[in-house]
Amino acid sequence: MAKEGRSTAVVVDLERCLACRSCELACAKAHAGFADIVEAVLSGAHMVPRVRVIAAAGRAVPVQCQHCEDAPCVAVCPSGAIYREEETGRVLARVEKCIGCKSCVIVCPFGAVDWDGPSGSVVKCDLCAEIVGAGEEPTCVVSCPTHARRVVVLRDLTDRRRREAAARTVKLYETETEAGKK
Repeated sequence: MAKEGRSTAVVVDLERCLACRSCELACAKAHAGFADIVEAVLSGAHMVPRVRVIAAAGRAVPVQCQHCEDAPCVAVCPSGAIYREEETGRVLARVEKCIGCKSCVIVCPFGAVDWDGPSGSVVKCDLCAEIVGAGEEPTCVVSCPTHARRVVVLRDLTDRRRREAAARTVKLYETETEAGKK
């Protein structure tokens, strides 16, 4: 598993997401092995994004693998093609081991595991394992023009939310205490 307290996730500020799909394009070109989108398109390369921006309740919502702690896709994969990387905790796919049963696609609670018919393999976010290993941020994060996407350390996120909840509790307490004095 990832080092305790250092697990990370890509989070999205839905107020900032413009549905521009820059994250989709950047993801598709990077995983197709291109640095330039024009070069990728002109090459005719098969490009499949690992993140999809969908409309939901009047908002644009980027959807990608959440690398679940208890990942149903890992549990259901009969060939071991979907697995958890012990060191980082990422849920990854070994496409060469995929037998095409599509069980992982069916059980993903986020709809983030996809089947790519042309390549005959499963497609899912790998959190840009190669570039993150080199110290860079995932392509979808770097490509976002509004900085709606960011990588967070989960412990920091939960600590911040606890502080915010505690501050709301104090404010409510003070408001109720003042109202009681009148």
